[in-house]
Amino acid sequence: MLKVIIIMFSSFSALFSTTLQEAYNQSSSYEDYDKYVILNNETIYSGGLGIYEGNVFIDCNGATIDLQSGQGIWVYADEQYPSSLDIQECTITNGLYYGLSYGGISHGNVVNCNFHSTNFGIKLFDGSNVSITNSIFINQQSMGIGVYTEEPIINGDYIVFWNNEDNCMENCPGWGNIWTQFELFPGNLIINEDPLFSDILNLDFTLTENSPCIDSGDPNYNDSDGSISDIGANPFNNTECLISGDINNDQRIDILDIVNLVCVAINPSTCNVDCNGDMNNDEIVNVLDIVILVNIILS
Repeated sequence: MLKVIIIMFSSFSALFSTTLQEAYNQSSSYEDYDKYVILNNETIYSGGLGIYEGNVFIDCNGATIDLQSGQGIWVYADEQYPSSLDIQECTITNGLYYGLSYGGISHGNVVNCNFHSTNFGIKLFDGSNVSITNSIFINQQSMGIGVYTEEPIINGDYIVFWNNEDNCMENCPGWGNIWTQFELFPGNLIINEDPLFSDILNLDFTLTENSPCIDSGDPNYNDSDGSISDIGANPFNNTECLISGDINNDQRIDILDIVNLVCVAINPSTCNVDCNGDMNNDEIVNVLDIVILVNIILS
């Protein structure tokens, strides 16, 4: 029940946020995280974020973060002020310098994320330690992943690199060692193919049915349609609407369905939902349907 309340508060706060910083400020703590940030996949969030203390989790649920040619999301930690960032299902785009940056002794996990049209998708400094899985780096002006100095620890698998100036670089300050992705991640699954997004110019990063990313992710995890995980922030869903109340058709009923149902009830022309939200079958989507769905989740 506590988790439902926390997620409900965070999700409704995110629905009315316009910047990533606002969503972060309005988020609450949960379990081992000092900030548990849940974003709404129908919203495009603007601006970056600085994390210099505490453990942070950002679940974008397929939302896009538009850096608007500014700073990205950076994490810095030392022994006095430890910090970490775990981030999943995010598309980070349009950054002047980087999408994500880890420095000091910060650490984190990057899972099912897209990095599009920044200078560097991810930068690593100092003694940072980062794991990257099921993620896509596309159209970076410099590097998909930049590893500054030889101290950072990076683990990567099930990664797509496409149309970057270069994919990976090691020891950037000296420009001495330039590594290919195959040297940086020996023996791991790396794909160099167009991920075939639906409409990248209009920030639609859903996968089309012929995408090489479908069912090409970590086989230890499944997508909501029961298949092997896809690579990227927006998995290809090959199922029909089978569950009443599953507004976003992710095969589960949760707070995100309430957020989407509120959107449909208020202004349906602005919503991109997959399934019908008429919970009481009266051919109208309104507050009564929202109440029914809330009661289902709380029960």
